[in-house]
Amino acid sequence: MFFEQFANWMLAGALALGALVSPLAQGRSLSAHPPTPHQSAASSGVRFYEGTVTLPTYPIEQYQSSAFDPKYHWRYQRFDYDRFRAEAPKPARRTYRTLVLENQFLQLTLLPELGGRIWRVVHKPTGNDVFYRNEVVKPTPWGPPGMQGWLNVGGIEWGLPVIEHGYTWGVPWDATVERADGGTVTVALTLPDDGQDLTATIRVTLRAGEAGFEIAPTVTNLTGAAIAFDFWHNAVLAPGKANHPSATTRIVLPTDVVTVHSTADATLPPANQPMTWPIFSDRDLSRLGNWHDYLGFFERPAAHGPFVGLYDVAQDAGVVRIFPADIVRGSKVFGLGWSKALDSELYTDDDSAYVELHAGLAPTFFEQTRLAAGDSVTWREFWQPLSGIGGVRAANATGALNWTRQDDALQIGFQPARSFVGELVIVDNALVEVERVKVKATPAKPWSTTVSVAGNAGLLHLMLEDSTGSVVLESR
Repeated sequence: MFFEQFANWMLAGALALGALVSPLAQGRSLSAHPPTPHQSAASSGVRFYEGTVTLPTYPIEQYQSSAFDPKYHWRYQRFDYDRFRAEAPKPARRTYRTLVLENQFLQLTLLPELGGRIWRVVHKPTGNDVFYRNEVVKPTPWGPPGMQGWLNVGGIEWGLPVIEHGYTWGVPWDATVERADGGTVTVALTLPDDGQDLTATIRVTLRAGEAGFEIAPTVTNLTGAAIAFDFWHNAVLAPGKANHPSATTRIVLPTDVVTVHSTADATLPPANQPMTWPIFSDRDLSRLGNWHDYLGFFERPAAHGPFVGLYDVAQDAGVVRIFPADIVRGSKVFGLGWSKALDSELYTDDDSAYVELHAGLAPTFFEQTRLAAGDSVTWREFWQPLSGIGGVRAANATGALNWTRQDDALQIGFQPARSFVGELVIVDNALVEVERVKVKATPAKPWSTTVSVAGNAGLLHLMLEDSTGSVVLESR
């Protein structure tokens, strides 16, 4: 059903409107400029325009030297983090070009000069941000071993051909508007050809009337031989207005066991070992406030799909990612910890924080993906910001459903990706209908209700039907 829905949304053909390529701004200190409209559309349509953002930026180039990975014929910049720490330089204001896609519900901002990342997504009805946004461009000690550094700018970054953020998160990507007709805007972000063995294009699409956006990555083997590599995209998340997850932030994974990647918590299993999820040793690790030290882990043995999510209950804001788990087989979570969290000074100059959701072609960092000579792999996934429903129990391209039971009352919330009219049907474990409730919701106005389930002590099954009576989302 998921792919059938996506097929209906995809519009055939593409209209190339020209390249939007610019070099990395070198040390410019400019005041922020308001966006300049590139294409106007009705308020119910989609606009694309260009702008700028000015961020305090550390003098990264002063600490970089050219390096080469012969396995992938890949040129990259190695960072001297030790010298950076010893010299303690100050940041200076630098202006970066932005590309903006906007409809009535969402505003997406892309930073082509900093890895072609999706930097910000604002849910306009609430003003909530989806992603963590670092207010300073600052090197960290993390990243691929050969690079010895990484910029945690926030948003979604694209990492290849190696694990731990790859080599491409900080270089300029080419950007081309492939479609902008007022009802749909698609921007293609492409890694420039520098003689490397692999390339990637990420298509970002926003449609009129949808409170979600689509990304469609394509990774291509440019060589005449098979190649084993890593591709992971990394979403750095802090849903809400605080730019900092709360202790009540919930990580939503449809699995009962994970594989530990790394942690400083000695009470948890070591690397590459299984760990029950979400409860381990009487700790509910789906709640961020129950963490001690930093922790990273993968769904085991691979991503289950069709969704993963994060929901900050205190801020009543979250996000879900809908994806094809048969292609994107890796689903990873990383958090800085809570009671003994990593110091924010390592990556920023304020007290902001985040949780990372990684998605990879291979199930874990301990494995790689293989592409035959000249082959490509591509897929589509859908991201939806959430608010006003208290959490997530189930999600797909229709929307997100949450429910909690207290004694004989069932509190239910539903946020659609686009306007929705239908019914919610509740059945018991004998498939006997308990309740049927009419549902009318928009992305700006989620639907909620309380239903009495007195006399039904067993498991309940919730099914959301559209106006034709077809079940489009369900949860137990």
